Amino acid sequence: MKRKSPFPILIIIIMSMGLIAFTLFKIIGSNPMIQSPEEVIKTFYQYEKEGDFGNSWNLFHSEMKKRFAKSTYIQTKNHVFLGHMGVKTFDVKVGEVKKVKRFTFSKDGLTFKDARKAEVTLLFDSQFGELVINQTCYVVREKGEWKVLWNYNF
Repeated sequence: MKRKSPFPILIIIIMSMGLIAFTLFKIIGSNPMIQSPEEVIKTFYQYEKEGDFGNSWNLFHSEMKKRFAKSTYIQTKNHVFLGHMGVKTFDVKVGEVKKVKRFTFSKDGLTFKDARKAEVTLLFDSQFGELVINQTCYVVREKGEWKVLWNYNF
């Protein structure tokens, strides 16, 4: 009686394991929740540019969400920028993202370690002509995700 070689079964097992590993890597690697500080800042301002203020608000740190209820943020942004200023389009330029060892968020002393910041320039085409707003955008980790903060330490 001839004995069968285990070689084909071994090849199938190895290929199956490789396929499973590749699939898991693609799923984890493409997870939109796992973003770099740069990606979070760019995504935030892309939503702002599109007028999707609800999704930009979702990227706020919980301390920012305490300052702006979601509906208030959406209404105010629409009212001021799209309504009063007559903005139809605007461009965003995000500068280099730099590491910050200590970021004090507000005058009550709330401080974050290991923050990132970028200088952001917003160029508005409005009924009042071209307007430019420069803003420093900070991101810090909250529950493992990078979240957006602005400076209220004044």
